[in-house]
Amino acid sequence: MQMVKRIVGGFFLSLILLWLFAPKHELYYLLEKSLKEKNIIISNETITDTWYGLKLTNADLYVNGIKMAKVDELNFKFFFLYNTLTIDQINVNEAFQTMSPKVINNLKATYSVLNPLKVTLNGEGSFGTLDGVVTPLKRHIEILFPVAKELKTIKKFLKHDKTKGWYYEKNY
Repeated sequence: MQMVKRIVGGFFLSLILLWLFAPKHELYYLLEKSLKEKNIIISNETITDTWYGLKLTNADLYVNGIKMAKVDELNFKFFFLYNTLTIDQINVNEAFQTMSPKVINNLKATYSVLNPLKVTLNGEGSFGTLDGVVTPLKRHIEILFPVAKELKTIKKFLKHDKTKGWYYEKNY
């Protein structure tokens, strides 16, 4: 019995140490490579490795060679059963502010093993607050705006329902 405890304890200890000291930069470079195939480039970022994730600061976001936004901070937190991506202070390029929100203060995407078929989104910005769900298997996005403030720039992309209020829905 003592031997089984030591083996199981050693297994979990080595798993935790492997997770803490894993090269998280490589996960980011893999993400960057897959985004580049879709003509999305993140540049001028400063990458910081944390104990349980990765932190990027002062990143510029380019789509098809055009600068779309400046992001102050991105936090990737990798846990075994619960992963989050938190983005703070997205400032949209002035050329696109007539078609999109000017500022997104924070945006949080969460993936949990308890609900493995959905990625939940929460955010706040010049448009108010948002709550959303991305269903990768169905390739469906639904974003609700329960507290809407300044929607005039994105209203042409939204639908209105009496029960949901303003929402964005798309299959990709």
